[in-house]
Amino acid sequence: MIKRQLELSIQERMYKGKAILILGPRQVGKTTLIKSVLKNRDHLFLNGDDPSVREMLNGINTAQLERLIGNNRLVYIDEAQRIPEIGLTLKLITDQFSDVQLIVTGSSSIELTDKTGEPLTGRKFEFRMFPVSWKEFEEHHGYMKASQQLEHRIIYGMYPDVINHTGDDERMVLQQLAQSYLYRDVLSMAEIRKPEVLEKLLKALALQLGNEVSYNELSTLIGIDKGTVMKYIHLLEQSYIVFQLGTFSGNLRNEIRRNRKF
Repeated sequence: MIKRQLELSIQERMYKGKAILILGPRQVGKTTLIKSVLKNRDHLFLNGDDPSVREMLNGINTAQLERLIGNNRLVYIDEAQRIPEIGLTLKLITDQFSDVQLIVTGSSSIELTDKTGEPLTGRKFEFRMFPVSWKEFEEHHGYMKASQQLEHRIIYGMYPDVINHTGDDERMVLQQLAQSYLYRDVLSMAEIRKPEVLEKLLKALALQLGNEVSYNELSTLIGIDKGTVMKYIHLLEQSYIVFQLGTFSGNLRNEIRRNRKF
């Protein structure tokens, strides 16, 4: 297993009186990372995919939480975005059980951010987790072997599951990941009614990679209004599909005025 650098940052912030929230794209290894952090530690594990867990935590009060947590001083909640009113529940645990370390992850960063943003303000250490970095990859495989795979990794990327497959399987895993992002996260969570428009926008951004992007130009090219273009790009950013790169200038006013790159 490739050692992730984020693990040390998490270990250093354990038991500091705040919840630890791990955000990031699907399939980057969040659950695997937390399992490594919790190895040989007694803890309470709650899986938001389990209907009984969702029902138990929905509208739970302090007395019920005390019985649930018991003597555990470490609570790990996975797929937290599936639990109704999870933000208030996490706030209650953080405020009322100061000696309990709370660790929270979820596969949908859009939902998890929306549900935990306000309730956990000032009560969390928030980390962003991304695919395997080149440093992590090189430290695991060694300089020579990693260098031999450089061109291949530039093409196929650094998602752990992609790295663990070869040939046609590698391509298939990557395609499934892409479809999961676009259709499961962005389209379903944002209730977008015209998925073909989002696909056109994504292709338009890909074809302009490295060039400045004009919202007005994209609007004309795709046939939708500028506001919708901006909304869709924001959703793509929230889902970690695209990243916005601002301009650099000695004149700060020019940085604000000029177009962005994605």
